[in-house]
Amino acid sequence: MAAEEVTSEADDGPPTITLREGALVIRIHLTNRSAVFFGPTSGTRANNRFDAPNGEYRVLYASERLEGAFVETVLRRPKGRILRRDFVNERAWSTLRLERPVFLAKVYDEGLQAYQVDAGELGTDNYTASRAFSLDIHVKFPKIHGLAYRSRYNNGEICYALFDRVAATDLTPIKGEWFKSNNDTVDRLMRLYRASFDISGPIPPTLPP
Repeated sequence: MAAEEVTSEADDGPPTITLREGALVIRIHLTNRSAVFFGPTSGTRANNRFDAPNGEYRVLYASERLEGAFVETVLRRPKGRILRRDFVNERAWSTLRLERPVFLAKVYDEGLQAYQVDAGELGTDNYTASRAFSLDIHVKFPKIHGLAYRSRYNNGEICYALFDRVAATDLTPIKGEWFKSNNDTVDRLMRLYRASFDISGPIPPTLPP
């Protein structure tokens, strides 16, 4: 079930996207971590794009489709889109079903102007502006549960940052797949994004003089 765009009741209200009860989202996560995880871990620093600057709340990242989750989660950091297969194999993707409607700030298309934010500000490697923006939405709009935004690396893909106003029990994992058991899917995604695997051998340890 896809996201449903709705119009705010107030003419000057913020544009939002509704993920309906029963909507499905895709989440990529480490195989040793639950699919339903709001980060960062308590006591650690903000690490991702829309994390709270100083731990004011926690965030779960997901996408509308696997293609969006893969490029945002797996391919966002490797330089030159070259990575080790082991890096991918440490991860899984899960389909999560929403057990309640979720209202997200629409931070793309006309929503950028409505929220007075520039896509360029939110798309840099420096996350200071994007985290400050996320905090501003969290403070100003207590009935908004997170953000809907375009992938930084594939603007045809819609991604979600869910604040922990959404309870863990509001997200039910209904299907999980390990990448290491789905090489055909991994290879398809790598071809889609013109990415490749580093097939060089491990670097031998340095011998003492």
